Amino acid sequence: MKETAHKLKSLTAFDISGDYLIDQFERLASDDEETAINAYTNIARYLLTNDITLADYLRELLTYADSKLIESYIRKEDTNKQYAVEYDVSVIKELAKMSAHKLKDYLFQKFNENFIFSLPEYVTGGFDCNAEYFIRHISENGSGIYAKYKAFVYDNGLLHPIEKPDAIRLSDLKKYESQRKQIVDNTRAFIAGHPADNALLYGDRGTGKSSTVKALLNEYANLRIVQVDKKDVACLPTLYKTLSESPLKFIIFIDDLSFGENDEGFGILKKVLEGSVCGRPSNILIYATTNRRHLIKETESSRMGDNVHSADEIDESMSLSDRFGLFVTFLAPNKETYLEIVRSLILDRGIIIDADKLDRCAERFALKRNGRSPRIARQFADSLQSKLALGIDPEKM
Repeated sequence: MKETAHKLKSLTAFDISGDYLIDQFERLASDDEETAINAYTNIARYLLTNDITLADYLRELLTYADSKLIESYIRKEDTNKQYAVEYDVSVIKELAKMSAHKLKDYLFQKFNENFIFSLPEYVTGGFDCNAEYFIRHISENGSGIYAKYKAFVYDNGLLHPIEKPDAIRLSDLKKYESQRKQIVDNTRAFIAGHPADNALLYGDRGTGKSSTVKALLNEYANLRIVQVDKKDVACLPTLYKTLSESPLKFIIFIDDLSFGENDEGFGILKKVLEGSVCGRPSNILIYATTNRRHLIKETESSRMGDNVHSADEIDESMSLSDRFGLFVTFLAPNKETYLEIVRSLILDRGIIIDADKLDRCAERFALKRNGRSPRIARQFADSLQSKLALGIDPEKM
């Protein structure tokens, strides 16, 4: 076990330092009886509690481990880097063959305690992945947190993974086909390595701007989304540097974009979009949504200013919008379009209801909420489905 412990500390392609089970395997080599036997017990307890074989655990460990070396190899192949990957995988394969019986026999030979053979056992399983498998997986899915998660929030200079991102699909969104097609076509070009534009989705609340961006995540396997709050826009050059090292494609998503007067984020974003602060890496696009045509919020004093000042403010605001190569407008639907969205949602859910009654209920629901939108339509569909399931007359919604 001492040799195995030394080998585990010599890995160079995969960063698995600090992993709980790897630490326990290293402690097995201890000359202290209590430490070594506790390490075995911890290994068995973990694998049995999580209902996983040792081989499956180790395969998942490498699959989601950070590997700057493999990412570097993907950018530029090198025989030394390839050997490093092959060496690491061979060490883990060796570890995956460490059956419970083999470990207990080792502990007995070392400490000569008969009770060791009565300790519980785990299932070893089979480890059949080679170096090429992990290189291919990382080229398609990234390494570390980028392999394990698809959506992130960037806050105060740190990336935080989103455990359960919105599961919405493009097929769940109704109408606005021409608007979504522009976004989808641009995204497909981006993923394929063709020229693509940063995009600004402008329009009324609840029309599906944010949902369109989030739905892209569930359509393309090698796409990742990083949501950035307006307060962190000034950190975009740093985020660019971090994401540019990955083989994946990233959309930086800024929702509800607007700025106050003299907001330094406005100038930073403007320069980032035009490339004067740092060139945009080829694996990154910015998609932003806004309800405002003019992205700088007017203050009372600016509204009371002279015409020249007001015109300058408008020109400055428009200068940011113009730097998005793709500008897509989402306007609130009229009554008939709203009802068509409702009917499509109800059809998807398999709800049976009289058509005239559906229209009356949907329109009444919208009027109570002071407007029609796809968001209101989805809220109505949710409410209708619940009421019908409870046997409540939808006319009383």
